[in-house]
Amino acid sequence: MEKYYIVTPSSPVYKQYLDYVEMSEKVNNAFKEFAEEHGIETSEYYQMVDELRICPTDTDKDKFKEFFKKHEDGWFKKNSKIAKEWIDKCKELELKTPYKPRIAFVISFSGKSSSRLFMINDVLYASFCTDCDFENPDEFDEMRGSEFFKIIEEYEDSLKNSTEN
Repeated sequence: MEKYYIVTPSSPVYKQYLDYVEMSEKVNNAFKEFAEEHGIETSEYYQMVDELRICPTDTDKDKFKEFFKKHEDGWFKKNSKIAKEWIDKCKELELKTPYKPRIAFVISFSGKSSSRLFMINDVLYASFCTDCDFENPDEFDEMRGSEFFKIIEEYEDSLKNSTEN
């Protein structure tokens, strides 16, 4: 069974999502600055503040190979100078690893589940799917699946049109 929702602004999940987005932006800004200072070429990295892991370019692989964990290109050894500097920077800026809220924590069910949680134009949308029936969470307004997917499609079309112009 899959259900689709608009998460109301009064829901704790809404606030948690905004906090997640804000922290994610702060970590991104810190990484961009850190990468520039240390000559890291890639812009792809894992948003962790207690270790440093990147998706290295060939240049990064050559430049930092001695600092990467054995058999783990892009994952800096925790005791390497560059990883320690990243961790210290994150502590100094009071950054935390950003985590998107999990819908499964607000729904009573048993078994496997999948979910989506995303924001378009300040509206937070969610879906939740599991093999069993479940009650709608408080402060989640249920919507039809066709409406949910129409919103996604219109948003993706608007993105595509904006990049074509």
